[in-house]
Amino acid sequence: MKNNKEIVKRIGWSILLLAVVEFGKKIEVPGFLAIPKEETQNLILRFLSTTTGGNLSKPTLLSLGMGPYMTALIIWTTISMIDTDRINNLSNKQRGYIQRVLTLIFAIAQGIALMLKFEPLVDFKQFPGISKFAIFCVVIMILTTGAMFVSWISDINSEKGIGSQSLFILPGLLSNLPAMLISGQSGTLRLNSSYFLGLFVITFVYIVITIFLYNSEYRINIQRTGIDSKFNNSYIPIRLLTAGAMPFMFAVTVFSIPQLLLLNERWSNTLFSSILSKLFSFNTVEGIITYGVILYALGMGFSYINVRPHDIAKHLKESGDYIYEIVPGAETEKYIKKKLSTIAMVGNSYLVLVSLIPLFIGLKVEIIANLAFYFGSVFMLIIILDTLTQEIKFIFSKRNYHIF
Repeated sequence: MKNNKEIVKRIGWSILLLAVVEFGKKIEVPGFLAIPKEETQNLILRFLSTTTGGNLSKPTLLSLGMGPYMTALIIWTTISMIDTDRINNLSNKQRGYIQRVLTLIFAIAQGIALMLKFEPLVDFKQFPGISKFAIFCVVIMILTTGAMFVSWISDINSEKGIGSQSLFILPGLLSNLPAMLISGQSGTLRLNSSYFLGLFVITFVYIVITIFLYNSEYRINIQRTGIDSKFNNSYIPIRLLTAGAMPFMFAVTVFSIPQLLLLNERWSNTLFSSILSKLFSFNTVEGIITYGVILYALGMGFSYINVRPHDIAKHLKESGDYIYEIVPGAETEKYIKKKLSTIAMVGNSYLVLVSLIPLFIGLKVEIIANLAFYFGSVFMLIIILDTLTQEIKFIFSKRNYHIF
């Protein structure tokens, strides 16, 4: 009964916090003209909004969503992998301050980028006597404040709700999935029933394969000292899809950053701009290859962040455990890195294939190009639902554990 009350209480908190965030995403920042319809239906913006849990198709109070928080979390996790005494000796309070500062920095940066995008739509006549720079700063401050508010809300959900930070991505993910299939580069696509039937079959096969691969893991057996071998069943699990959904969440963002340079009029119609346009566009072969390289590189990077061979080798050495025929310490770390690299290479190759094949075919058939972002969204949905399921199972399983 106690566990039932706990899960109901946590779900209640999560629903309340979700409602607050969704309401904030609907409140538009004043002073902007009507957003063109093609902007609200833009496929790339929809996918970016999905991965951040924000609303990048128009400036609202919470447009940036979880973007700055997620970026700061990844950067801090990468920094914390550096095994220095200064980082290891930081208190939880100090770590929290650093993560907040990083979130603020990225919120300002992403707020500036969003403002640059929508600057042509600012109606300066609504603010007589106020300079453009002042309006620019106020809008950035509103967007930054909204991002910090979402960061605070997500921490509350991690403590009192379920689903942690990923929960706030779920509503946008579910709402944008159908729209991604009909939003083309040239406008809304008209699809027939046979297309949806084929899509249903492909989606079902994709979900089955992805769930199988996501639950697949390589196990490195561990020898525990002082424990009889017949009771020794310990191992280090390494998932085949080690990076999870993180590559999908960040690949489009990283891919879009160079395009911000094209906003500068001094670089328009130059050799530099033509190279950028070719290398960072989903409408060229070179651009698709660049996107694949970014996706694969992020996948490998997140694999090492999620597994952390150095920490595993260090903990094994401190506990006296070891991998059979592998010397503890540096040799163990090297062995784990080798296994991780091979496994991550296979898993990330799968992510790249399901993303790039539709984009290449989409160069000739526009409808197919959308499947690259559709598959990425479905993959994120699988990961988030799996996380929610595991957390709920853990809460219910606590009733089976007794001290005496």
